[in-house]
Amino acid sequence: MKRGVPLVFAAAMLWAGAPVWAQTLRVAYSDIEVAPYQMGHGPGVANPPGAIVELVRMAAQEMGLEVVFERAPQLRGFRRLQSGEIDAAFAYSYSPDRLPYGRYPMRDGKPDESARVFSQSYMFYRLKGSPFGWDGRTVSGLGEGSIGFNSTFSIGAELSRWGLKTEDAKTTEQNFQKLSMGRIMAYAMQEQVGDSYLAARPMHDVEKIAIPLETKAYYLMLSHQFVAQDPERAERLWARLGKLRHDKMPELMRKYAPPQH
Repeated sequence: MKRGVPLVFAAAMLWAGAPVWAQTLRVAYSDIEVAPYQMGHGPGVANPPGAIVELVRMAAQEMGLEVVFERAPQLRGFRRLQSGEIDAAFAYSYSPDRLPYGRYPMRDGKPDESARVFSQSYMFYRLKGSPFGWDGRTVSGLGEGSIGFNSTFSIGAELSRWGLKTEDAKTTEQNFQKLSMGRIMAYAMQEQVGDSYLAARPMHDVEKIAIPLETKAYYLMLSHQFVAQDPERAERLWARLGKLRHDKMPELMRKYAPPQH
């Protein structure tokens, strides 16, 4: 018995002196489908789950982390990220308003776009024959109408700052339905998401204005607690995601491309 005590004591001292981080990466994303990046609605992970879900899973596995996904409304996910109940959340463009919730990959005081999970241009969709127009600088023909956007997407706040009337809806499907019914004059949406929806569910009365509204980079945000525990591990995770995006995203996008009609 006595001979075992020093071993137990030594093990306790090793445990106390050397931090051992959890080998599970807890990741939240929205419970609303944003195809092809995250598929399905509701709390469950869809099968197949979506391009970004697969990308994050690949990065975690390469680092020896077991990834656990949680789907929840965005605000709940942000609150859990802020409290450290989850380690990461995706996929978000950079906004100073989001910094209290978590961390972005940064370089020289700016978001490190090499660590992004994807880039996406916002485009305007309108009804064919609509007076609504966009020349790359100015909106025209809006009149008393409004521009639709997905709830919680940052583009809504930006359009409002431009003095444009906006109206939100929860899902991509709801916004396209409102557009088709003439309840909104235009719909501002990420191009890949909007095009993917229309490829799967053709709407012959809807067209895309070919000039981008703006282009953004999107990131996996990490909790302040996760980064503080091991900043090097956080940087390696972001770097791994950036490399996988470069190497694997084209293949993943082909996998999730909707069948052509």
